[in-house]
Amino acid sequence: MESNELKFELRSEEIFPNGFSLEDFEKTFKENQNVIKNNRNIIKKLRFGDVETVTKSFKRPNFIQGIIYKYFRKTKARRSFEHSLLLNQMGIKTPEPLCFIEVFDRFRLLQSYYISRQINYDFTLEFATQKEAKDHRDILKSFIDFTYNLHEKNIMHLDYVVGNICVKKKEDGYDFFLVDLNRLYKGVVSSKTGVKNLKRISRDPEIIKILAEEYANKSSNSLSDFNNYLMRAVDRNFQRSKFKRFIKNIFAKDLRVPRSSYAWDHHSNQPHVLNNKKLKRKIAFMSWFANSKIIASSAYALLIGPYFFVKSKEFCERKIDSFGLCVNLDMPVESQKPINNDELNEMINELAVDNILVRIPLADFDNIEKYVSFIKKLQGKDVLVCILQDREHIEEKYLTKQRLDYIFSNLCDEVKTFQIGNSINRKKWAFVSIDEYFSFFKIAYDLKNDKFPKIKLLGSNIIDFDLPFFARSIFHFKSIFYDGIATQLYVDRRGSPEEKQLGFNTVSKIKAYAALASASRKTSNELYITEVNWPLKGKRGWSPSAEYLIEESLQARYMIRYYLLMLASGKVKKCFWHQLVAPGYGLVNNLDGEIKKRDAYFCFKHLIAILSGGITKKFIQEKNLYCLIVEKEETIIEAVWSSDGNATFKSKPCQQIFDIRGKTIETKNSPNIEITGEVIFIKKQKNNYEEINLKLINE
Repeated sequence: MESNELKFELRSEEIFPNGFSLEDFEKTFKENQNVIKNNRNIIKKLRFGDVETVTKSFKRPNFIQGIIYKYFRKTKARRSFEHSLLLNQMGIKTPEPLCFIEVFDRFRLLQSYYISRQINYDFTLEFATQKEAKDHRDILKSFIDFTYNLHEKNIMHLDYVVGNICVKKKEDGYDFFLVDLNRLYKGVVSSKTGVKNLKRISRDPEIIKILAEEYANKSSNSLSDFNNYLMRAVDRNFQRSKFKRFIKNIFAKDLRVPRSSYAWDHHSNQPHVLNNKKLKRKIAFMSWFANSKIIASSAYALLIGPYFFVKSKEFCERKIDSFGLCVNLDMPVESQKPINNDELNEMINELAVDNILVRIPLADFDNIEKYVSFIKKLQGKDVLVCILQDREHIEEKYLTKQRLDYIFSNLCDEVKTFQIGNSINRKKWAFVSIDEYFSFFKIAYDLKNDKFPKIKLLGSNIIDFDLPFFARSIFHFKSIFYDGIATQLYVDRRGSPEEKQLGFNTVSKIKAYAALASASRKTSNELYITEVNWPLKGKRGWSPSAEYLIEESLQARYMIRYYLLMLASGKVKKCFWHQLVAPGYGLVNNLDGEIKKRDAYFCFKHLIAILSGGITKKFIQEKNLYCLIVEKEETIIEAVWSSDGNATFKSKPCQQIFDIRGKTIETKNSPNIEITGEVIFIKKQKNNYEEINLKLINE
């Protein structure tokens, strides 16, 4: 902000006794939750020094408006300040103006604020126009006296609505205070123009008649004429307002997606797919401009990406501490057997998995204490919390800020890493466009900078291999920064981990994402795979997919192979299997009143036991054969498998060979070992290690 130009006029030294700092002021305004109004402009009650104020932050102008306000027209804040001074000098009551603030860059207005002393009043004029007051006619008569006096002084409020007229009851009548004064007319006000100025006060014929009658009496004009003038003005204003709402509805408000459009599927633990074609077309229309920026980001990624991709192709040795598991708080439905937190912890400890991901849906904030309690019991684990968005929290930024603040405050000692948002490139996850995601992330980003500097925020979170959306998520001009990249890098849910998509296999997909991240100035290049799984046959309805479903034994094979390929990339900090308990895809099935640990559960346990703490040394691929070599203490472990077809090799006496469940494969009677789609682990002594020859095996 130092490079920006600051202009302000301070009428009272009371509010900034120690001097004015824009940074401190904006921080105070941002953190204060005493909101009076929050739509186009934001109005809050703030205390500065010993003074209670009402502070208004005007909506940030667009680029063209910003230029106009810098060079050609006074800002709304300045006009509000000057008009308030003028009215006070003329004896017209309005909150005392204290200060206005304008922030410019070299070319335009960026932001403006107006500060006035808080006034005590009893009600707004709406109280009288709604006939809630028994003496509403007396109030309206006094109001017309006030209005006529205003017009006689050659002043006319151009935003003369009931909400901008505050009323305080006295022993002998009423005082009226005008607020929102940036639009004011100064000049001769004819009686005809004056009565038309009342057109926005009410549409009630009885109220209109009272207003016209009292104004006619004050100006010595015909009641019938003034009643007709005002009725026609009210009608024209109504029709004009109706037309404006119609136009706005076409381009804005009507295009807001109804929150009811999004429904949570408790069986698959994700939102239902949006099947409404009309709604999808509406979303497409709303997001076309934001999505058009994806083209530019993709072009930029294509231009610079190959250079960084080539740089990242070399194999990187890395300590293996990346095995992770998603664990949802148990919310059983229908035939699911409940699993309490202690049972969840027992399974986590049995698996010996150190990295745990817990999802907190903002839509389920009523149960936030349950989530906090569960996470705090995960002692000794590296916990990542994923904040799940919904339409309400995307739209209601202050609500989101309050709830994120609560989550960060209660968990920042136990949790250092938070993923903000999930599957942002899928319509069913409630973001209309990626620009909405940037705004959503910025709420968390500002909180981190202001109050929680030690936490890490993961961003992007593109699901599947979606290079255009991924490029857009990290190549932008928004004032945000990701401490790491989260991605849900599924294998297109259609085949084995070695399957190619757009010419990229799992390893090259990871390296492509890592390469683009290293080229971006908006993120670190730490890459987290925060969700991956394969849905299971026989569990239709409990799975996120209804098309590509596999057997439990094949799921176990694919899981192990995916983790090995992830390790082979050398680019992933953590990789989380989704998830521990889930009938349609988890390691544990809790349907039909029992808890059943699937084959993948025991395979995952053995994978962690045999490889965790080791160092990846080399990755070999020969056609359809694969081998990841890991050094662990005094042993070398070779994880070998085939993606297509079988091969054999002869074992040696110094070797120990295990299957994916940790069972020893005996070789005394038959030294020929078959290589299939199920990984085998060959354990060798480091001091007499001889590297496996995949080419020979294949032959």
